[in-house]
This record gives sequence, structure tokens and C-alpha cells, in this order.
Amino acid sequence: MYGYDFKRLLNTSMASSDYPLVISRVAIGGFFFATGYNKLFVPDNQHLMLETITSAGIPFPEVMAVFVSFCECALGLSLAAGLLTRISAAVLFIISLVALITVGVNYIPEGINFLTWYSWLLYLPEPLYMLICLMLMVRGGLGYSVDGWLLKRFF
Repeated sequence: MYGYDFKRLLNTSMASSDYPLVISRVAIGGFFFATGYNKLFVPDNQHLMLETITSAGIPFPEVMAVFVSFCECALGLSLAAGLLTRISAAVLFIISLVALITVGVNYIPEGINFLTWYSWLLYLPEPLYMLICLMLMVRGGLGYSVDGWLLKRFF
């Protein structure tokens, strides 16, 4: 009896492991959609996005502020729906990486040991967004997505 329960505890079926990833895909997609939408259509956030991109030294800040905000909004919605999941996740991964390199790491204090630096790094949100996007780039939209529906329907 106990051996069977232990075996069930250790067994990881692919079907049950999909649910947390689907929830993560919808949550991170919704997050990027909301932040992109706010940066596109809320004037205070538009100004803040432009200031952030300008201070980060990214070229063509006026164009890039709108482009990045649009990508976050459109690809966040796409990711939440599971449409072009791998492409959406890859672009959002790059956006998060650039945000981490240009802004995020500036929050980490200087002169600290590696383990303390690492813990500070993982307190930042961008590395966690990147990890979720990485999992989605590898696994795709799964069966609970527009990608999965299209695959079943047409291929």
C-alpha cells in the first residue's frame, strides 16, 4: 500500500504537469498585456516608459517606447491565448532580458559576494519572467492553447 503511494508521489505524468505551465502562460501573458496596454494608453505610463528607455540609453527612445509597449501588449495577449506561443515567449524573454540588463541590475548593491548578488538578482521580477518564458519556448502552448487547437485541426 505505502509503496504504491510513494510511486504515485514520484511519478510525473505529462498531462498533470501541463496545468501549472498553462496557468503560468496565461498569468504571464495577462501581465505583459496589462503592462503593455498601460504603457500605450495611460499618459503617465507613456511618459515613464519614455524616461526609462531614454535613461537606459536605448537608441530611438520615442520609437522604441511605443514599439516595446506594443510588443508587450500584443504578444502578452497572444501568449495568454496560446497563439504563436514560442515566438511570443521568445520576444518577451528578450524584452525582459534588456529590462534586466539596462534597469534591473542597477537595484543590486555593489561590492557584495556572489551568493548575495544571486539572491538579489532573483528578487527582481525580470529573471522570473525570463524563466517562465524559457519554459514556454521549450514546451510551447501545449494542448490548452490556440496553437494546440490549430495543430489538432489542421495538421
